[in-house]
Amino acid sequence: SYNAEKTIGNCISSLENQTTDKSFEIIVVDSSIDGTAKFVEKIFPEVRLYRFSERKFCGDARNFGISVANGEIIAFIDADCIANRNWAKEIINAHKTPQPAIGGPIANGNPDSYIGWAAYFCEFSQWMPNREAGWQKDIAGANMSYKRKVFQEYGLFLEKTYCSDTEFHWRLEQKSHRLRFEPSILIFHQNIDKFGKFLKHEFVHGRFFARVRMKAQNFSNLRRLVYTVFSFLIPLKLFIKIVLNNSKNRIYLYHFLKSLPLLTLGLISWSLGECVGYIGGRANGKNS
Repeated sequence: SYNAEKTIGNCISSLENQTTDKSFEIIVVDSSIDGTAKFVEKIFPEVRLYRFSERKFCGDARNFGISVANGEIIAFIDADCIANRNWAKEIINAHKTPQPAIGGPIANGNPDSYIGWAAYFCEFSQWMPNREAGWQKDIAGANMSYKRKVFQEYGLFLEKTYCSDTEFHWRLEQKSHRLRFEPSILIFHQNIDKFGKFLKHEFVHGRFFARVRMKAQNFSNLRRLVYTVFSFLIPLKLFIKIVLNNSKNRIYLYHFLKSLPLLTLGLISWSLGECVGYIGGRANGKNS
């Protein structure tokens, strides 16, 4: 969690109200500069809270959580998400299979926000509710679970960067492991609802994605140049992908059409960030 005082209460409450009869632990790794840690200590004293003064990216925080977790199944949820009541139960059932990495759909947790819808489609259109079970190359780390042995065999998340979950999933794919998507493992995500923050978020994440991609895929200088020169095509590629997702799964089709103008700006902002990332060079993150 990072500056999540406004959202983390609903997140933890949703975990405490799970329907499963199996025991599980709740670990919060916090590096906030607001009142998140004090709030968690006061309202949820039973939670295992670890507080850090320096900012931790998602990969850094998840790696620490893995190091202190006791379970053989490790599930991740972000502090701005709410878990469906049978979330833990469905994760446990799904991991009765040999699959090492299993994720689920992400629904829009603030559907009254126009900006929130644009942010949602920019980030989560691949994992909308109502999608059938199947295999995917990537699933957002906000709703992913793994058998512990995966980290023992293939290392941890890339640190000091965003997009560490995507990079980890690329590594699993290289080892012939696919991600299983299970529709019953549902969470609701509270999306950004401020215009400036939305555009900045897309730009920053696009930049980090490019840097992580170059590192993970060992870009040559020529390939880096090609991606930079043709980066003006990125918005079109992303837009077509999102259109196809909404054409196949029409659960949010009305909201998708309504949010198109702002969604387009978000994709352009991401693409500008990605272009800057290719120009600037590779990520410095390390697998710890």
